[in-house]
Amino acid sequence: MRSVVALLAVVAWLTLAHGISPKELRDVLCSIDVDESNAALDLVRVARVAQAPRILCFVNTISPHHATKAQTIKDTWGKRCDKLVFLSNATDVALGAVALVAPSDHDHLWQKHKASIAYIWEHFRHEYDWFYKADDDAYVILENLRAYLRSPEIVMQQDVEPLQLGHRFRVSRDLMEYYVQDKAILREWLFNSGGPGYAMNKLYMQRAVESFPEPHCFSDEYSDMVPDDVAISFCMAFAGASPTNTRDLHGRERWHANNPRTFNDFHRGIGGVQWREECCSSESIAFHYVEPYLMHHIERQLYECRAAEYPTLAPAPPLPNEPPSNLQHLLDNGVYSV
Repeated sequence: MRSVVALLAVVAWLTLAHGISPKELRDVLCSIDVDESNAALDLVRVARVAQAPRILCFVNTISPHHATKAQTIKDTWGKRCDKLVFLSNATDVALGAVALVAPSDHDHLWQKHKASIAYIWEHFRHEYDWFYKADDDAYVILENLRAYLRSPEIVMQQDVEPLQLGHRFRVSRDLMEYYVQDKAILREWLFNSGGPGYAMNKLYMQRAVESFPEPHCFSDEYSDMVPDDVAISFCMAFAGASPTNTRDLHGRERWHANNPRTFNDFHRGIGGVQWREECCSSESIAFHYVEPYLMHHIERQLYECRAAEYPTLAPAPPLPNEPPSNLQHLLDNGVYSV
């Protein structure tokens, strides 16, 4: 982070002292590799796609983050959502934040998550096709999300299956042993990481809201026992919904539970570890643990540094003999599972 500040200070000095042109300034900014993130970002192609489907993004935040993390989301990827709502502990009209009647501390995330989904469903269910939940340190590439939601394998299911799309993890064995006594009810417990966020269709949202009062959905009394992303997967397993495989045809992840710098780190993702160039789909949708300075860098790299005069930073061409995307619906949902 200090090196980034130092580089930006040099850029500011060059601008003031030597009057460099906007193009020269952009050259300098585009040459900066913040947090060694460019290796992963250079693998990503931003899709060109129509506005449909309509996506509402709701971001969980707290009042100390309104002017920093939340505002950065509003200034970057959030502006590409059809509707952006921040769900917080305090109302902020300028930001677009709504105060929820739920604890704001980290020990009650499941209670807040239930309140968030219920609020969004009550107020916006008729206006939008998909609902994207994100934390305030996530970065989402909306164009790639829309392209994926328009793909045949998703379109064929969206009106008949409750869908939650994200980065799948498997719950550890000790938690399985503690919470699931009858393995005939739930043999495998998968969940989508809440960090980078996940997309939910209307049927999933409806079933979630209807299921919250049920005893298997962890009442508010027990909301501090299980993380919100794990809790909703357990709750929805009894409603016939399980996280969907969202890897691309090459087995590469679209959703990333870490930031671009850690793209080749070990993780417990379903299907094992993918390294370096195989880590990230060219159709990547979201990253997690993205601080505001890195969020601005990703925005710049994906949208400003790839103009015609920057051919070396342009998206990579399609892989040779890449199967057409409309074949993915033929793949078994568990094809990459271990």
